[in-house]
Amino acid sequence: MSQADSDLETAFEAACQFVGLATTNKSLSVTDDQLLRFYGLYKQATAGACDAAKPSFFDRRGRAKWRAWHSCKCLSSSQAQQQYVHLLTELHPGWSEAPSSSDTTKQKQGGVGGPVQSRMADAQEEDEEPDAAPPLLRAARCGDAAAVGRMLQHGADPNQRGNDGETALHWAADRGQLQALRMLLDHGADINAIDGDGMAALHYAALAEQEAAARLLGAEPGAKLDLRSTDGETAAAMAPPGWGLFTNKQEA
Repeated sequence: MSQADSDLETAFEAACQFVGLATTNKSLSVTDDQLLRFYGLYKQATAGACDAAKPSFFDRRGRAKWRAWHSCKCLSSSQAQQQYVHLLTELHPGWSEAPSSSDTTKQKQGGVGGPVQSRMADAQEEDEEPDAAPPLLRAARCGDAAAVGRMLQHGADPNQRGNDGETALHWAADRGQLQALRMLLDHGADINAIDGDGMAALHYAALAEQEAAARLLGAEPGAKLDLRSTDGETAAAMAPPGWGLFTNKQEA
């Protein structure tokens, strides 16, 4: 390792310790976006490119963390370390002159991968509620098409709702489960059913970047492509750039 690399690694480790302690005791004011940026850079610097599966649309905080890490995929470990130190220096120019924490505190805090990640995880756990979803929704969420099929054959209501107004069709769209989508639609699932945010299954497929599911739903007779969420967005507007969704089908 060159001297420059060694110096950078030392600075990065010190920055991690500072951010970890400062965000825990709230002596460093950071926005959620900045906290996510620290998280993404830390993960890229220490674990490399993001290879984790993208969390479900329902796991909003998990998706935010995934995007933060995934957005750093083009950075080398040293580049991520440099950007981490640079971001801290922008937010707190005198951080390197601050009194060092004790070795015991450092070991306990563990850098941004410890307290900052834990802080985000704690917030996620606070948002979670006991799983009271009907069995059909749980099967769709798990991507268990066989279980979805069995329940439908035994008379399960394809339009039963979860706590947020979502149906099994929403979950299957979010997971990109084409077989489950087809079975649900064939058993009478309402393709235009909206959740508490005014979003149909097609919105979920677009947001979750499940292109095959979005195209299946968009081509289904009766699909209302102009449905807007409570924020006023259509599914096509939520889809990633370049999809060109539904350009060959007139909106209902």
